[in-house]
Amino acid sequence: MKVLILNPPAYEGIKFIREGRCEQRLSSFQYVMVPISLPSIAAVLRKSGHEVKIVDSIVENYTEKQVKEEVEKFRPALVLVDMSTATFYGDLETIKKVKEVNGCHLTAIGTHVTSLPEDSLKTSLLDSVIRGEPEETALELANTLDNGCNLAHVKGISFKENGKVITNPARPFIKDLDSLPFPARDLIKNEKYTMPISNRPYTLVITSRGCPNQCIYCTAHQYYGHKLRLRSPQNIIDEIEEVVKEHGVKDITMWSDTFTLDRAFVIDICNEIKKRGLKFRWMANSRVDKVDPELLALMKSSGCKMLSFGVESGCQTILDNVRKKTTIEQIEKAFKWCRQAKIETIAHFVFGLPGETKETLEETLKLLKKIKPDYAQFYGAIPFPGTKFYELAKKRGWLVTKDWSKFELNQNIVSTPSLSVEELRKAKEKAFRAFYFRPAYILKRLTRLRSVKEIVNVPKQSLSFVKEWVKTK
Repeated sequence: MKVLILNPPAYEGIKFIREGRCEQRLSSFQYVMVPISLPSIAAVLRKSGHEVKIVDSIVENYTEKQVKEEVEKFRPALVLVDMSTATFYGDLETIKKVKEVNGCHLTAIGTHVTSLPEDSLKTSLLDSVIRGEPEETALELANTLDNGCNLAHVKGISFKENGKVITNPARPFIKDLDSLPFPARDLIKNEKYTMPISNRPYTLVITSRGCPNQCIYCTAHQYYGHKLRLRSPQNIIDEIEEVVKEHGVKDITMWSDTFTLDRAFVIDICNEIKKRGLKFRWMANSRVDKVDPELLALMKSSGCKMLSFGVESGCQTILDNVRKKTTIEQIEKAFKWCRQAKIETIAHFVFGLPGETKETLEETLKLLKKIKPDYAQFYGAIPFPGTKFYELAKKRGWLVTKDWSKFELNQNIVSTPSLSVEELRKAKEKAFRAFYFRPAYILKRLTRLRSVKEIVNVPKQSLSFVKEWVKTK
């Protein structure tokens, strides 16, 4: 059967990244991120004989009208839509337009529909939603529809039947990730997914799924579960070889909930890269308690250029409140060791987590100055549906809105007895100014520019970042 996999158009003119737990404005770091779930699902469907087309409206700058035209031309029997919390209302409008074209079955993926399947179905023209890890469920759904069989047997979906929402049993997570074919990157325009400043093409390579940590604000477990599942290093590097040699992409993000959770696994990957003599630049995310000088030196020697850390707060009490299970001392050591290894760092901070006060905000700024990351990002604390933070915020009356479009990371929608929404917004802006507007920092970044193209891109992307992320209310 024909299957169209759709990343919906910009919502109210704002482009969004939608990929599992990562849902935020494209302007958040000025990179154009591959929604890797889409070519991954496409590869599984195509391997089983389905005809698949991917429409990524974000990189194609497609409007709803152009999406309709694509549907009219392709005439799919199944349309799979990538959805997120902040874009939910806009995604519903796109779904409505698609439904007008033909009688195709409409389904959706993402952490929002996974957390709220019944609400998602009742408030939309969707016929079903896929809960959690999407590949095998999407395949069984397509096969079932193609054969005209009953959807009641498809594990991992919720669907409408005679005006009622039926929720089928959950599907077990994929045990052997090596069994998945490599993402169908030939169905997307790889050159359009680019790094900030340099605008070099880059891609994501999934290395593992699942996270055993219990952070109360994170949606990761909804998509991939709590148990860590690893691909084999050989399988990962086979895919990277394909990416580098066949698609010409030499900037890669090792995509996982936490890349460095298994130290031996990381060592094997680095050694396999060196063994094959592959030359490419890569980055990953990590936890501050999962790096050490020896490991970082090996990562650097295999091409690692940057690590991203969820620091969250400079207050130990807040880290404990959100079950981060890291310490301020570990944070300081991790950033020091990265500087010694000459690996650049990104530090992520969240303002408004349980226990936040004016004093803890100052502690965070002090820590920011001490650890000296190369880049920093500051978010509002968003209680996404399905998280313990969401239940806590609802119970305590902290949420100032029920509007899903406000549930995005550059917003502030939590008001506590200690801090109002406006106070948190101002604190976030203060942090941006304190970090990025230092003359020494600006000079440092300018001296690292390597081409006329990069010099031209800096002011343009910086203005976009400030306008669409920092100053957004």
